[in-house]
Amino acid sequence: MIKLAIIGLGTIGNRILRAASAHPDIEVVAVYDLATVQLTDPAYSGVQVEESAQALVQRADVDIVYIGTPPATHTQYCHLALDANKAIWCEKPLAVDIQEAEQLVARLADSDLKSAVNLSLASSPVVRQIERLMADIDNRDILSVDFQFHYSSWPRRWQEGASSWLCLPEQGGFLREVYSHFVFLHQRLIGDLQLLNHQIEYQRDGYAETYVQANYSSDNIPVRLQGVIGGNTPDTNNWIVYTKDKSIHFSGFRALKVSVDNCWQEQPISLEGDLDVTQLSEVVKMMRGEQHKLASFAEALKVQKVVEALLVKV
Repeated sequence: MIKLAIIGLGTIGNRILRAASAHPDIEVVAVYDLATVQLTDPAYSGVQVEESAQALVQRADVDIVYIGTPPATHTQYCHLALDANKAIWCEKPLAVDIQEAEQLVARLADSDLKSAVNLSLASSPVVRQIERLMADIDNRDILSVDFQFHYSSWPRRWQEGASSWLCLPEQGGFLREVYSHFVFLHQRLIGDLQLLNHQIEYQRDGYAETYVQANYSSDNIPVRLQGVIGGNTPDTNNWIVYTKDKSIHFSGFRALKVSVDNCWQEQPISLEGDLDVTQLSEVVKMMRGEQHKLASFAEALKVQKVVEALLVKV
């Protein structure tokens, strides 16, 4: 049984708590959050609420620490867990300060402790299907790739509990929160992204981005990004790969279409349960020394550099 402790019980942290508490190979032993925590669900009866992150990581019964706090605190808590010789599973984005992230990745490279970042597409069954579809596609046959994002408002309604930082430019915005997942996907399946030019807009001073347009080159493939906030519209999260013979359309984290004879065809996907549970099963594999699909800190750093390059104000 893998003993998990959780720092940060926001929207995602609570999801991880629920999923981990139901996982047959994981026991949640402790949690900590800056806000007052009351675990009233009987499913959490064995979970100890600690008074500090320091007390949590020092517990002898903790194997791995999940860090689900706002991004600016990720490296701080990662170092705290490493000081206590604990494995770490950190929420994305890795950080908002590139230098801090680089120092952390360098420390992990010199450590034997297990670590991963929670970029959830790493273990998605949809992505496994995309990998199979792309197995017979040479990068030289890819004509172009599009990233497309559109939200009626930011943060999204279900993120209201984290709106105090998600709406601000220091840690929030849809580029860090959503685009990062798709950058990771692209880098795993196609390759690195080299920024050629971009435009970013902020509707209100002191708030996160509301529009972005960018052009990249990826293994000599033209890649386009467009993201917009505003308008009465359902959420749009698309990654589209265009080739001469077939094109691949991945949307909403769960839907997949393939274009054959100029028509999109829905692809049947076996969604084996909750994505958080799937990720946790990969955490178990990592802790047991088995091959796993989780994102490494080095991969997450590459993602962060792509995202932060768009947010640098000149």
